[in-house]
Amino acid sequence: MDIQSTPVMDTASAPFDSRATEELSSKPHFRSLWRENWVSVMTDCLVFGSFGMGVAILGPTLFDLGCQTSASLRELQWVFFVQLLLTLVGSVSAGCLAQRIVPVHVLMLIGMIGLPFTTLLVPACTEFGELLVNLMLMGWCMGCIDCVANLRMILRFGTNVSPFLQAMHFCYGLGAFISPMIAAPFTLDVDCSQPSHDKLTKDFETTSNVSQPVVSTQPSVSRAQHLSHSERAFFILASIQFFFTAVVIVVIILEKKHIISSGAAVSQSVSMASVRSDSSDQNMRDISGQTYCFCCGTREIVIIILITSVSLFFYDGLQSSYADYIYSFAVKNVKGLQKGEGAYLNACFWGTFALGRLIAIPCATRLTATFMLTCNLGGCILALLFTLIFRGNHVIAYFGTCVFGLFLSSMSPTIMSLTELFIDINAPIASCLVVSAALGETLCPVIVGNLFVATGPPSFLVFCFVIAVLSGLLFGALFFFGRNTPKYRGLKPGSFIWITKFGNRKEETNPFKPISVKYYSEKDEYKRHSPEGGTEFPNNISENAKQY
Repeated sequence: MDIQSTPVMDTASAPFDSRATEELSSKPHFRSLWRENWVSVMTDCLVFGSFGMGVAILGPTLFDLGCQTSASLRELQWVFFVQLLLTLVGSVSAGCLAQRIVPVHVLMLIGMIGLPFTTLLVPACTEFGELLVNLMLMGWCMGCIDCVANLRMILRFGTNVSPFLQAMHFCYGLGAFISPMIAAPFTLDVDCSQPSHDKLTKDFETTSNVSQPVVSTQPSVSRAQHLSHSERAFFILASIQFFFTAVVIVVIILEKKHIISSGAAVSQSVSMASVRSDSSDQNMRDISGQTYCFCCGTREIVIIILITSVSLFFYDGLQSSYADYIYSFAVKNVKGLQKGEGAYLNACFWGTFALGRLIAIPCATRLTATFMLTCNLGGCILALLFTLIFRGNHVIAYFGTCVFGLFLSSMSPTIMSLTELFIDINAPIASCLVVSAALGETLCPVIVGNLFVATGPPSFLVFCFVIAVLSGLLFGALFFFGRNTPKYRGLKPGSFIWITKFGNRKEETNPFKPISVKYYSEKDEYKRHSPEGGTEFPNNISENAKQY
């Protein structure tokens, strides 16, 4: 089913009834939306949590995978690049397939079934080439999940998506925080590419309740493979992901049974497909006197898409770069920091990252996306500047990392919520945004790695600080162009800080109740379903929306 259209107000239709007018002029009822859609929201959160686990598991198990495949540390750098590159490809292909032929729930199932299977196969890859191929498949599944989960949430809630998007991205951070904790007890954390390993000769093997030194004449790689139990971490992680997949399958089956039991699945599929196939073309002709760029929309819409895409490139690039290199930076540059503390510093980043997304959920119900993003960018810039000035201080390393993770956490979902206030995000636009984020997550660590080796550890913080400043400038440009769009002017927000009542709102806050809205075409067909001759949706269309 095509999923890209978005309902808008019929300005030429009959006046609203008193109930609809009161609902439109009040604050969004987030609790009502949650009560009506909590099953679908929780399902998408589980999906995104599984995605976060897949992203974060490679870091703490990297050395063990090197021992498992007899690969050097230089070769292992391709592990991150290949996985993130195929995540980008998965996002592109999922957006294209969702727009044309494949239903969204089918794409989500493919990603959720493929992710635990590929996770389970990682310990079985004894050759480096086998590992790369398996991680390519895992990356494609994660990209598919990334695109589809964001798209489902945006299409379900429209301009009221902010707290729900924050909740879903919090689950990503939570999954990314839990994954290293699962792996930590089972990893050996030894670089097998080195000629000698003091740790291997001093490691202890526990049998029963007695600990005895390992005495062996085996080669160091074989000894490391014997001592490492990283396969248990992948088995545990895959088991959790399989459980999430089973929940997703049950929810989708129940949703489909509910739709079929309404007796309107066939008719609504045909009518909605015809409506939505023409909506994009009609939208191109709906506003006169504006300049259109190719088939994307007005010039302002194209600029907003480009600015948001570059911003997401920077945000996810900052996230992946900081998470990958804060350990190396701390060990090489921070005074008094033991090597084992680098893992705790990395855990502090992911922990505050998850905490920030949790805090953003209630904030998104009270504060505007514009104000939240202003605070996020300001906090990131100050944290990086403070860490850069006192880059050798032990306490500042922890303080700066925690503050940076806290403020960085909600930037990506917040800017997507802000963009939805300016334009209607459909399948192609969502795919473009997710691809840009995945591209930043792929390329920025490569740039940081080259700078780190060429110019030293401080270049890591300088790079992050420059990217944060550029992100602030892009945010100003986004708000400048976005405030002039017809959709944002129709919302008429009354406050920069607080979410207040909207004046003549152009989009209904709750997509699941019969409301005085219409799709761009077949307006007359919808009118005849309303007993008063208005433009309310029939019940079957309301049910159809729930499948997203």
